[in-house]
Amino acid sequence: MNTATNTSTNAATAVDAASALACGQAIARFYARLDGLEPGSVGALFEAGGVWHRQGAVLQGPEAVDAALRQRPAGRTSLHLVSNLQWEAEGPALLRARYLLPVFRHDAAPGPAGKADPGPAPMAGSLLGITHTFDTWALDGAGEWRLREKDSRVLFLRE
Repeated sequence: MNTATNTSTNAATAVDAASALACGQAIARFYARLDGLEPGSVGALFEAGGVWHRQGAVLQGPEAVDAALRQRPAGRTSLHLVSNLQWEAEGPALLRARYLLPVFRHDAAPGPAGKADPGPAPMAGSLLGITHTFDTWALDGAGEWRLREKDSRVLFLRE
């Protein structure tokens, strides 16, 4: 993973506005699906051989991603907020994004339908941590941005 160059100091890595917008929307879609705010497969946002370094495991490919996410507790409510997004381009079809990611989580006993209570989760104690996240996104043949690699480093963790 190459995270050494800042786009503001190296014109060779400049990202065009249209690519940044489209890839930024793909990042937002990823977290909306992960948090259950938008329907759809999280794994579908990965390339066939895409890799997610997640919680000490290496998930490779869309099926592995979706299988791991099906193991999440039924009463879990989560929210991921993207902050301080920075881009680097490694060509017109490959972007690296890095950002801070505050993660909020509440685990409740599942309700009668086996899902989390649809009411609001409590804020107290819900900030789980903040990670520094590194993504590599590639433009596929259909013009869609797909994750090639996803990794993060925990900066702050709730006690």
